[in-house]
Amino acid sequence: MSNDIVLSARNIHCSYGSADASIRVLKGVDITVRIGEVVAVMGPSGSGKSTLLHALGLLERPEKGEVLVCGENGWTLSSRKRAELRNRKIGFVFQFHHLLEEFTLKENVMMPCLIAGYSGEEAANRADRLLERVGIDHRAMHFPSRASGGERQRAAIARAIVMQPDIVLADEPTGNLDTDTSAEVEQLIMELAEEGGRSFLLATHSKDLASAVHRRLLLRSGVLGQDE
Repeated sequence: MSNDIVLSARNIHCSYGSADASIRVLKGVDITVRIGEVVAVMGPSGSGKSTLLHALGLLERPEKGEVLVCGENGWTLSSRKRAELRNRKIGFVFQFHHLLEEFTLKENVMMPCLIAGYSGEEAANRADRLLERVGIDHRAMHFPSRASGGERQRAAIARAIVMQPDIVLADEPTGNLDTDTSAEVEQLIMELAEEGGRSFLLATHSKDLASAVHRRLLLRSGVLGQDE
């Protein structure tokens, strides 16, 4: 595999339901993402965008196919090694942020570092730097319930990159935000990709976000192809 490829997946198949009544969601999807590239996967609701991100992020095992993250075939690893690979190499951002309500925004951002075994001081320092970078350092000690939707999503992005992953998978990162806040988050994502040479793979309905990325793909009828 070329050393500029961060993520590569081949022949990904996923289905739901029983053997007698299964629904094929992904039908042999191939995808490659390179260093610093921002790629949008578009498609109608129910087309399998979230399922694809879960398979690529080593969260949901596909029925068939392989996923290589920085050259490592994630689905051939043990559960422990796969979790370590996710923690080191992959960041996640979800539409509904999935912040832990009982922790402050800063503590949420620190969490991946603490899980990886970093000291509390190092985790706090990283969180402080990123909260300042995403523009919500003044909200660091607030709980998610006291933050706006845009602030929560900025915290979720900071959490996703605190371990300096090679790729961030974002599932509808602006889907729950108003137009102005969406534009701010879209700009932040593009800036973060440019600053750190970090790759982003975005599942999105947003034409504004898709228009800003480097490459657009369309998932339709279980097959992934170039957007027209």
